[in-house]
Amino acid sequence: MSDPDARAATAEVWSAFLGDLRTTGWVLAGVGAVVAATAESLIRPVAVEAPLRALWRIATIEPVGVPLRLGRASALVAIGLLLIAHPQLALHVLATLVGVYVLYKGIEAMLRLVYQPPAEDEPAAAEEEPPRRRRRRLAAVVGIAALLVAGTVTAFVAGGGVEAPAQPITRCNGHAALCDRPLDEVVLAATHNSMSVPLPGWISAEQERPIGGQLEDGIHGLLLDTHYGDRLANGRIRTYFGSAADLRRASEQDGVSPASVEAAMRLRARLGFRGEGVRGMYLCHSFCELGATPLEDGLKDLHDFLATHPAEVVVMVNQDYVKPADFVEAIDDAGLTPYAFTPPSGSEWPTLREMIEDGRRLVMLAENRAGAAPWYQLAYERLTEETPFDFGSAGELIAPAGLEAGCRPNRGPARAPLFLINHWVTTAPIQRPSDAAKVNAYAPLLRRVRTCQKLRDHLPTLLAINFYKEGDVFRVVDTLNGMGG
Repeated sequence: MSDPDARAATAEVWSAFLGDLRTTGWVLAGVGAVVAATAESLIRPVAVEAPLRALWRIATIEPVGVPLRLGRASALVAIGLLLIAHPQLALHVLATLVGVYVLYKGIEAMLRLVYQPPAEDEPAAAEEEPPRRRRRRLAAVVGIAALLVAGTVTAFVAGGGVEAPAQPITRCNGHAALCDRPLDEVVLAATHNSMSVPLPGWISAEQERPIGGQLEDGIHGLLLDTHYGDRLANGRIRTYFGSAADLRRASEQDGVSPASVEAAMRLRARLGFRGEGVRGMYLCHSFCELGATPLEDGLKDLHDFLATHPAEVVVMVNQDYVKPADFVEAIDDAGLTPYAFTPPSGSEWPTLREMIEDGRRLVMLAENRAGAAPWYQLAYERLTEETPFDFGSAGELIAPAGLEAGCRPNRGPARAPLFLINHWVTTAPIQRPSDAAKVNAYAPLLRRVRTCQKLRDHLPTLLAINFYKEGDVFRVVDTLNGMGG
């Protein structure tokens, strides 16, 4: 495996999916060394070196039978490939095995200072030792062994067991040139309503593939909506709004008129969204009745992508209608907390390489309520500024006369480190890919972004669109990042 990125991906998968098993295995090995040494001290010496010599003979002397010869040859080939593909990991494992053996011998010698079992030809000597003294010796051995077990477990867990060796970072988000740029100087392709996809139960889609597919295709920014929903006995999801104020805020942020909200509420009552249900968190746009994906499913896609793509940085903006503590708990349950990046308090952001090497390469921001974790901060309080997002026709986004108005400040303070350009057409209740094909085309999309960049004096961080497969968003992003166009 000569590709450094492929090796890095393999190491990351090892760490993400087998890390706990790896650490547990080495903890058991260390504890086993303590227990074995204790047994030797209390019972009889066991020649550990004899099995090791037997293994060496198996490795160096070819057996007679064909099946044994084939098994030995296969094992040697596998070990050789491992040594070639992961020499650092192999050396690390070898060093750990030697360390376990040395630990075993040292503990054995230590315990024999406390208690030495009599030889088989000295039964009388054992009988002469007072019972109370013998019990004290045995208790001392057991106590020392317990302390050593606790110390072994602590040492392995604190040290992370046998960690996969760090691989050199050669590309960041697909390009070597991006590695040494801070995040606020990199443009990321992003999807608006990333969860609105053609899955069962979704009436209207705004993207072509689920979140995992979007990330695989090169999307690095996700604009999500999270709601509480009640799963009813008939399998439908009913949006839960804690108060009329929550419903009003959701409709205003999504550009839904009061009349449309009232009509939707009446409609959902008629269509069987009644009765008791089991509450959970869902990815929905405005109303889960129109489409809902369990939050845990979307987060699993995100986790699997990060685990298998160790050189990728992703930014998520959560249009949240759930409590911060509940969202943070869901992030933790999905195994994403180790990837969570805490935005800096000042103006200096780390480079993509630094974020990747640190393992903290997932930025998660909230629109309404943040907290419950230091990394979960408000998007528009100090970190992000944006453009307007309510455009009813393609002409409002691409006609030269409307470009300046479409770039005016909306939410967020001027000169915030991150800049979100909202670039999609809203046509309720169904979004049209044909509109996306017009506004996402290379020339009009690049023209609008360049206009906003000039007027706002800010390179965009997130370029958010609908139907990302329509048009040339990735080509535009490469051009903005200086990769040609």
